[in-house]
Amino acid sequence: MAESQILTRFSSLEIKLKGLLKDYIEIKKQLREVKIENEKLRNNLCDAQKETQELQKNLNQERKNFKKSDKFTKIAVNSLKSTGNPAELKEKIDEYILEIEKCINQLSN
Repeated sequence: MAESQILTRFSSLEIKLKGLLKDYIEIKKQLREVKIENEKLRNNLCDAQKETQELQKNLNQERKNFKKSDKFTKIAVNSLKSTGNPAELKEKIDEYILEIEKCINQLSN
């Protein structure tokens, strides 16, 4: 093989090697960017999961509160049926309110 052919092949290999090195550096940069984005997405997912848990707690609490208010509604409806008189119902509701206030005061102390 002649010296000029060797130099040509060597030059060709050098060009290919520089190209590969350039590609390697670019891919390494992209990998770094993807890792950063991945970390951000993981943090966002974690935040979203925490928010979902908090919203689920709030939903459960609201359901409990709704059930309580539903019970009060049933008491009022049953009382209305049994009394038949709006004045008597108002008096009964006032009694319930006073009783609830007493309970709240006892719990507060």
